[in-house]
Amino acid sequence: MAKTTDNVAEAERYIYGRGVAQDCDRGMRLLKASELGNAKAMVALGNLYSTGTCAPRDLPTAYRWFAMALHKDPDNAALQDDLQKLWGVMTAPERQLAIKLSQ
Repeated sequence: MAKTTDNVAEAERYIYGRGVAQDCDRGMRLLKASELGNAKAMVALGNLYSTGTCAPRDLPTAYRWFAMALHKDPDNAALQDDLQKLWGVMTAPERQLAIKLSQ
């Protein structure tokens, strides 16, 4: 598990240019390689899609990543709050797509 967490930290270094030149492609590849079963990587991907950082801003896809992370970590109150806030800013068509993507 520590290895995967290290991969998430490494990915975030490239995504945000912390101590290295920003490289969105490399950061996204590292995150996607780490996401399988890793709530922290899923949250990181949700954040990127919700803000449009290194990925197109896509609220339904962000919702999907956050929902998957919450499924892995159901007692995470902060994540539950973030998911509710995201739901509140999505349009009706975005919500419908989010539901489809999350099934």
